[in-house]
Amino acid sequence: MGFLQKLTDGIIGRVIQRPAFFTLLGVLAVALTGLAYTRLEPHYRLADQVPDKEQALAATSRLDQKLTGANPVHAMIQWKDGQSLFDPATLEVIAKTHNVLEVQAGLGNVWSLDSLRRWLAAAGDTNIATLKRYLDVLPEHLTRRFIAKEETAVLVTARLPDVDSSEILPVVEKLDRALDPVRMAHPGFEIAVTGLPAIAARNSAKLIGELNWGLVGDMFVIFIFLGLALRSLLAGVTSILPSVFPIFATGALLWATGEGLQFASIIAITVAFALAIDSTIHFLNRFRIEEDRIGGGPGTAPLALMATAHHIGPAVVLTTIVLALGLGVTILSHLPSLRLFGRLTSVCLFASLIGQLVILPASIALFRRYIPRKG
Repeated sequence: MGFLQKLTDGIIGRVIQRPAFFTLLGVLAVALTGLAYTRLEPHYRLADQVPDKEQALAATSRLDQKLTGANPVHAMIQWKDGQSLFDPATLEVIAKTHNVLEVQAGLGNVWSLDSLRRWLAAAGDTNIATLKRYLDVLPEHLTRRFIAKEETAVLVTARLPDVDSSEILPVVEKLDRALDPVRMAHPGFEIAVTGLPAIAARNSAKLIGELNWGLVGDMFVIFIFLGLALRSLLAGVTSILPSVFPIFATGALLWATGEGLQFASIIAITVAFALAIDSTIHFLNRFRIEEDRIGGGPGTAPLALMATAHHIGPAVVLTTIVLALGLGVTILSHLPSLRLFGRLTSVCLFASLIGQLVILPASIALFRRYIPRKG
């Protein structure tokens, strides 16, 4: 504790001697890391949600190699009641949809009712009655994979490799556009691109973006309430830079490593931010107590800051280390998303320590230089 006390006293003592310089460094750090944060793109990969050191992921890789992909993408075709599955118009729509999926880049191993029709046609039999007999012979669980029980909908299924949603989304959107001519030529049929990869690709980017904006909005709400709770403009203003810096710094790391913004990233940053703001509140509250004890007036802020550092500096450092180690232990997990969570929470917490020991005291000292406390 004695070493930590000397360390924190020394850091804050040096910072408050040149508050304008260190505040400017804080502004530049927030600006640069914030720029990197704004360039983050949402990333989501289904394989990251399963252990990567188990047989499941190895099996997925084998499926990617042997079947052109482990993830199914479906084109679901529905039609109005009363129309038969074996009507020429229905079979024509299925065949056209099948053809679109076959020529779509990134998709392979297309399977549908038309696959069976092609196989029979290659054998020289194009009779619809033969197609019906074959369907009756097939096991029901197999038939239900591409024909609904009520025979009012069918699936045309293709496969794609297990890649990031940012790579899947362009394929899904291109496929959706390629099916528009079929929809226009057959208005009585509804054709929708679906399947877990397609849904994840469409919704993950939207959800991650909404969570990200929610986090940014929550930060500024917290700053306002912090100022109101402590009844201090200083608390609301000076808490902004040290609180924003760890979030932007963590985002800059994600941008530099090319990992992008994932669900685990948002959760990790949110948790670490909540823990970091707690230390900021303690620092500001202790500073207010020390100012009350010492009294207002020019030149008293450095004394209050040194007293604050002496009282809670070691506690802030130890708390950050304990939390970082406690949450960082998840980097030993076999689950990629948990490893990412542990790594990012540790980085965010240590970045928040820089904010609390350097940026926050500098901001307070600079604020009090121009707006001294009265009384």
